[in-house]
Amino acid sequence: MEQAFNNPYPSMECKCTTTKEIDQVIKSLKTKNSYGYDEISPKILKISGPFISFPLNYICNKILLWGKFPDRLKYAVIKPLRKNGDRCEVSNCRPVSLLTSFSKIFEMVMQTRILKHLTKSNLLSTEQYGFRMRLKTDNAIYKLTSGILNAMNSKLLVGGILCDLVKTFYCVDHYTLLFKLKFYGISGKDLALYHSYLDNVLEQQYMTAITVIKFQAGLK
Repeated sequence: MEQAFNNPYPSMECKCTTTKEIDQVIKSLKTKNSYGYDEISPKILKISGPFISFPLNYICNKILLWGKFPDRLKYAVIKPLRKNGDRCEVSNCRPVSLLTSFSKIFEMVMQTRILKHLTKSNLLSTEQYGFRMRLKTDNAIYKLTSGILNAMNSKLLVGGILCDLVKTFYCVDHYTLLFKLKFYGISGKDLALYHSYLDNVLEQQYMTAITVIKFQAGLK
């Protein structure tokens, strides 16, 4: 990538959070009663938002300043959900990770900043519809169907190749992802923060999920 592109991308400007931003993030959370190991649901978090937004803002800015994501916020309660087939087969279960509500706040702060950088630097593909403001799957469906209908009206042949990745999250190589983030202008403490966020998360949650699934299925 470095050989293909001569001009480096601009560095990401990671601004500090404010109490107002943290309060808006808390209000944007879905009102759910599910919770992680801390037993604090988003519903309780939203009720107590006016009283905890200031200390959460202080902690969040410390995370951004140090470039270190707290390890305790990576702990998750893993609940296996059977997709299909024999419930005793681990591969037929989908692990659902219930993180703490506080981790969602810091994750949304990180997402806001990296998405702003990618959008400002025009790094996102026009075919990227997920996790972007004012773009939904409806837009992708509309573009696809419009292209098919226009081709058919022009008496052209239409073909498609559909790919379904099994366990998509586990297909992402973290080292490659971090290298691309650095290439796109995310460096220093900002890159260290994402490295800290991804460090050991995949292995820990995967092994915990397998253990829980085997236990509930009655396997050794």
